[in-house]
Amino acid sequence: MYPPTCARDLPGPGWAPVPDSEEAFMPTPEQNKDTVSTFAREVFGNKNLGYADTWLADDFVEHQVFPGTTPDKKGALDSYRIFFAASPDMKAEIHDMVAAGDRVAIRATYQGTDSGGFIPGAPATGKAFAMDAIYLVRLNEQGQIAEHWGVVDTIGTMGQLGLLPAPDQAPPA
Repeated sequence: MYPPTCARDLPGPGWAPVPDSEEAFMPTPEQNKDTVSTFAREVFGNKNLGYADTWLADDFVEHQVFPGTTPDKKGALDSYRIFFAASPDMKAEIHDMVAAGDRVAIRATYQGTDSGGFIPGAPATGKAFAMDAIYLVRLNEQGQIAEHWGVVDTIGTMGQLGLLPAPDQAPPA
């Protein structure tokens, strides 16, 4: 059935579907972790934007808005396109994942090469980077990703790419 009315109807994480019933379906924390790790693998590993479009809820809210995008599902998909253009070889590695209720916290590292311009409008450096990130994701009752908050080490990444002034060029304190 498309569009899916429930995550149990979606292709994706391998958890067993819940039998049809009148009761609301609420994924377990372990199912939520599986959903998020599969999302990361499909979207950031395989650059599968169709998967992202399916697993982000239609009323998705992005709290870490990338400049030039919107804080909704369309904006999230646009930001993925921007990231993939800036670093087509980018991969995500999840180090830690903790789930409680409808939330999943993730510590991850993105690695790639700045071949398309890490900063929009800036020329590509051609240098490799490893960018650390901490995320919090909320899943809805259908098991789809409904909200995302994140903190990434942008300054550290800019330093790796040579996009920061040298210490002797820094403005005086």
